[in-house]
Amino acid sequence: MKNFLTKNNKKLSYKKIGKGSPIIFLHGITSSSNTWNSIYEDISKIRTIYMIDFRGHGFSDHFNSYKWDELSEDITLFIEEKIDSPVDILGHSLGACIASKVAETSPKNIRSLILEDPPFFHHSRVGIEGISKRFKYNLSLAKSYNSKEEILKKFKENSKLVNVKNLEDIALNLSKLDHKVLEQTIDGSALRYFKPKKIIKNIKNINTLLLVGNEKKTGEVIIKKEVDFIKENIKNLSIKNFDCGHNIHEEKTKEYKEIVISFLQ
Repeated sequence: MKNFLTKNNKKLSYKKIGKGSPIIFLHGITSSSNTWNSIYEDISKIRTIYMIDFRGHGFSDHFNSYKWDELSEDITLFIEEKIDSPVDILGHSLGACIASKVAETSPKNIRSLILEDPPFFHHSRVGIEGISKRFKYNLSLAKSYNSKEEILKKFKENSKLVNVKNLEDIALNLSKLDHKVLEQTIDGSALRYFKPKKIIKNIKNINTLLLVGNEKKTGEVIIKKEVDFIKENIKNLSIKNFDCGHNIHEEKTKEYKEIVISFLQ
């Protein structure tokens, strides 16, 4: 069941399920709360889960601006208005970066962090050209089509996607995505005030689980040097490496759930 938080006369969509202490799930860029379909049921047995669609994603409204600082302000507002108690946050990719920013700016609201393959330094490392190459196909689809069926048809015509899981979910997400999300990410304006080194240093005392994919299979979303920096600066840190790509929760679901549940208990 979808619920909404209103901010500046616009709606942010979320789902709530489970029982126990609250945990927020934050998805990656171009995705939505449906990315958690394979894992939320087991975790909901020990936690009340809030699965949020970022602005411009899923069933949330489109906004004019998609700065990462603004996304983190959305989540802080959500915690204060809908939960009003400290929470755990599990974030994938963009969601991991936003979770970290929330923890830096509002540490009193955070019990622990689970960060799945966070691209803290990816844009600064590969530049506009590298980020554009990564997202240009999805951007072209999001700009050209607003129908899941049309995008799914294009996917099925693409031989490179024959083995990709969850194509229907991906097509639905792209049909609802505001293409400005990708445009502002590619040109760097979305990250303008996002300072990953400062953030990591300021969350040093928060209990944190870092989940990292194989950098060759992820397209070097996060690399060893960056993992080492995180290790040097976050005191209460556990790290788990996976031999898979960027979507660890989908590629290594069973192991992922076991590790997350163990961390939360």
